[in-house]
Amino acid sequence: MSLLKIPFSVIIEWMCFVASILFIPKRIFPRYWRAFIIYLGILIIFETYTHVASKMATVTRSNHSLYNSFMLVYASFHIWIFSKIITLKNIKIICSLLALGLLVGYISEWLYQGFYLYFYRTNTAFSGIMVLLCIIYYFSLFKQDEYHDLLKDATFWFVTGCLIFYATNTAVNAFFAELIRVKIKGQVSIRYAIINILNILMYSCWIKSFLCLKNKQIYTRA
Repeated sequence: MSLLKIPFSVIIEWMCFVASILFIPKRIFPRYWRAFIIYLGILIIFETYTHVASKMATVTRSNHSLYNSFMLVYASFHIWIFSKIITLKNIKIICSLLALGLLVGYISEWLYQGFYLYFYRTNTAFSGIMVLLCIIYYFSLFKQDEYHDLLKDATFWFVTGCLIFYATNTAVNAFFAELIRVKIKGQVSIRYAIINILNILMYSCWIKSFLCLKNKQIYTRA
């Protein structure tokens, strides 16, 4: 029965993956939108595996090393996407420098504490980078001459979802050690509950962005 108790965060990730398949047009331009399908596919395989593995383990073991490994995947994907969607000059150089700095922090934390404790400092730094890139994106909107209906803009919803998640996640990670010890009804940590809620909000925004892409294609054809 415990295997059936799937976290809401995993469910919304599956929903987002299915939405990406259904709503992202096959001939979409720019092409980087199609990369969301691949990324989300990798994400749900990873999250589903870690959930099942944790439930089937006969001995309680930390899965921190798994999340440390996957951190490179999701960090690389997010920074790459922002290097595509932000239209400001030199944004690719900025993203490359941010990625390099994050990699240095990742390696430093690995050497400092080993690989089997969660790299919450690196994750906090990554969340800060995401907030910075979200702000840069919103700033870039003021630099654009043409009019955009933001509520129908797929990029706007993607960035908004990221900002909601990572702005709150930065604060959560800053108090990682304290929050992970505080339990709800003695079982679930407050941090775990907050992350689940933030996942639902972020991926709901992503689903909205995929719907915008679909609607834009329909409008263009009409």
